[in-house]
Amino acid sequence: MLRQQGRLEVRQKEIPTVESKRNHNANNPLLSAGIIIAGWDHRHGGQVYSIPLGGSLHKQAYAIGGSGSTYIYGYCDAHWKENMTEEEGVSFVKNSLQEAIKWDGSSGGVIRMVVLTKKGAERHLYLPDRNYEGPGMDKP
Repeated sequence: MLRQQGRLEVRQKEIPTVESKRNHNANNPLLSAGIIIAGWDHRHGGQVYSIPLGGSLHKQAYAIGGSGSTYIYGYCDAHWKENMTEEEGVSFVKNSLQEAIKWDGSSGGVIRMVVLTKKGAERHLYLPDRNYEGPGMDKP
């Protein structure tokens, strides 16, 4: 993906938008797994796209996937709200993943999260032995 992003940067003479990345991945006949593409760019701000098996493209307020997702669709629908603060968004994702972990034995136990903003990407790590409490920062 990084090599492909580099080619897009050369062609466009700027960092590619989220929209260009989603166009690059949609309708790919070799796609054998669903993809969630999310990001922030200077043209459109924050965006989330889901590309399920088959390659159709869906712009969404949020996207979930994986084995634990079947257990949390109702939870997410009930707790999602537009225009959350960053703190509310992190809490929404963390609580949603805790529900998936609780109900799905294949969802693991560690929550790794990347918060994408205009300032860049910030990694979070939440561990079950710390009861998923902070600080939660994963320094690479």
